[in-house]
This record gives sequence, C-alpha cells and structure tokens, in this order.
Amino acid sequence: MKKLILSFSILMSALMIMPEASDAQIFGGKNKRRKSSRKIGSFSGSKKLVNPEISYFAIGGGINALNYFGEIAPRPNTLSTDISFTRPGVNLFIKQKFGDRYSWKVNFMWGRLQSSDRETVSPEGNNFVQENANRYLRNLSFRNDIYELTVQGQFDLFKHGGRFSSRPPLNVYVTFGAGLFYHNPKGLAPDNFYTGAFQGQGETISLGTNAGQWVSLRDLGTEGQFFDAETREAYREAYSKDVPNPYSRLQIVLPLGIGARYKLTNNLDIALELGYRHTFTDYLDDVSGEYVDLGAFGSLADAQGDENIALAMAMSDLSNQFSQEDFNNIQEFVYVPGTDTYSSEFSDLLWSRAKGYGGAAGIGNDDVRRNIRGNRNDNDIYITTNISLTYILGGGLVRGAKFR
Repeated sequence: MKKLILSFSILMSALMIMPEASDAQIFGGKNKRRKSSRKIGSFSGSKKLVNPEISYFAIGGGINALNYFGEIAPRPNTLSTDISFTRPGVNLFIKQKFGDRYSWKVNFMWGRLQSSDRETVSPEGNNFVQENANRYLRNLSFRNDIYELTVQGQFDLFKHGGRFSSRPPLNVYVTFGAGLFYHNPKGLAPDNFYTGAFQGQGETISLGTNAGQWVSLRDLGTEGQFFDAETREAYREAYSKDVPNPYSRLQIVLPLGIGARYKLTNNLDIALELGYRHTFTDYLDDVSGEYVDLGAFGSLADAQGDENIALAMAMSDLSNQFSQEDFNNIQEFVYVPGTDTYSSEFSDLLWSRAKGYGGAAGIGNDDVRRNIRGNRNDNDIYITTNISLTYILGGGLVRGAKFR
C-alpha cells in the first residue's frame, strides 16, 4: 500500500515538472499560431471575453467498474482482488476549469463492492493451498453499496489556455481530493444456525424470516461491537481482550486518479480514468478482528426464542455452513484437522468449530491463526475504473472580437 501511494506521488511530481517541455514539443506550433490569433482578436471587443485564463463550467457523468481489496480476497496480501467480483457503478459531476492546467469538480458516485471466500478460494481453482483452504473454511462474504461525494482537483499535462474550443485534442491528467462515503456492508444469511462444526450437527436453529436475505452486518455487531458495558467488562476479565467499538457508516475517503481525455466535439469530451480510494476503515467487508465467544450474544434459549440473536451468532461465524462430506474434504487441506467444542463464559451455549481456522476470543492463542477472523493492521480500499462524458456549458455564450 505504501509503495502504491509513493509511486503515485512520484508520478504526480513528474507530471508537474514535464508540462512546459511537453507543450513546446507537442503543441508548440499550434500554440504560437493561437497566441498570434489572440493578439489580433484583442484589437476590438471585450478583453475579458478573450482572456486566455477564461473559465468555464461543465457537467458530466459516466459508468464505473469497482474492485475491492480487503480480507475476503484470493490471497492474503494488500493488493489481491478477485476480478470476477468487479461490480458496476455510476457517477455524476459538475466541473470548472479555472487555469491553464487546473480544474476542480464535485463528484457523486454510487458503486457496489462484493466478495466471497467460497468463490475467491475454490477447491476447483489453482490457489486452494493450506493457507487458502483455511480461508475457504472461514466462509465469509459480503456486498456493500458505496455512496461517495468528493471534491477533486485536476492537473492537466498539457496547457489548456484560451477559449474552451482551443483545448488540446488529447490530454493526460491526475486528480486528487477528499470526500465522504456512506456504506453498509451486508451478508447473505443462511437458513439455520448450527452449534456443531457442520450442518446438522448439534442444535439446529432456524433464522426465520432472515433466512436467505441480505442483512446488515454492522447492525449485528459480528465481532462484538454491540455488547453492553457489563458484557464488555466481563469479556475483558475472561479473555484479557477488548471487543471493538461500532464502526461508522459515514467514512472519509481520499481519491487519487490518473486519466486521459479526448475531445469529441467543441463541447464534448470522453475520458478514461483509473482511481484509487484510500479509506480509514477496515470494515468495508465487516471483517477486521477476531472471533468472539458466541455465548456473549445470548444463551441457547435466547437464540431459539429470538431469530435476531441466532442471526448474530450465525453471521459472526459461518465456518459450519458445510455438509459433513464437504467439511471432511476441506479438513484434508487445513492447518490442523478436526474440531473443538467450546463452552461459553457467558451462557450455557456450547458450540463446535474446525480446529483449522479461528477460535473463540482467547481460545487457541497457542496458534494465532486459530482465532483470527480478519487483519486489523490494513484498512480496506477500492479501485474505480471510469468512462465518462463531459459537456461544456455556455459555449454559445462566449463570443470573440468583432471586426469592422
């Protein structure tokens, strides 16, 4: 991640140094002719109308392709993503040009992020090795609709002086800015919560109306975010660990991008832009910390009487949503085969899960891989690929000098 940001910074610096030379080589002849024309044109008429620094407004929109980088990815590294989970988005913007190379815009974007352990790490694929088999067994998935509002600056490689119609036919640019986005990660609920290590083992509790629905994971507090103060204190005493606080649906985002713009007509441009979104949350996928003691959500009777409690237990740990046959096949690849049965420190709940991935709170600290649900050391990010059209406003209102 740090290398990516450093590389982008170096690229921006280079682009800010290169323009003068690039303009002279590529657009030198045309620029000289345009300067001469502007001098002649300034003989009569309003000086303001032919000001080479004249600004104009534009509106536009486009379609996006979004890719997510986080815990639920094919491989456990920062820049791993599953291209098959590329999801669509759209954007609208208003833009103003105010200098030779400078513009700013307000951009609104909607887009979807999505991923799944069972689809990014598949036994049929070539990446089903020991480490990834454990992540397949983790069986987490999500989708998240992103609503993003940003203010961005744009720096063009080539000069863009004079009237809007005299802009270079092709330009390369970089963007940078800041903004906010709203998100609400959701997960697809299974039919039942099982207290055993696979389907049909132990108690089977129906999830009722939630079964088969996309449910808000943030509202469930899958890593213990909504445990009350008393439970939090007891948790600290039992496991010498704190559960995380609830994360906000409203987050800060820093957009960086590089693009190319092509002039279709005097008033219309088409552009292709690749954007990087730096976020300050590790919960785009609702995965960050450790598995929790499921009994802290409630007792077995609570889960049987309240489908929302059963839902929180099920979505917190989905590693038992396999048939016994599939579970046994997966066990051939994991770190430590077999199952463990856990007794809650908070209720009468007994539940089992695979030895090979994840444990409850402090359980399994002899092997740190056994109680890790996510990696809280790296925040999640997303990448946008955008194709957009820009329409320049007021072109018919800008008039040149009059000659008599």
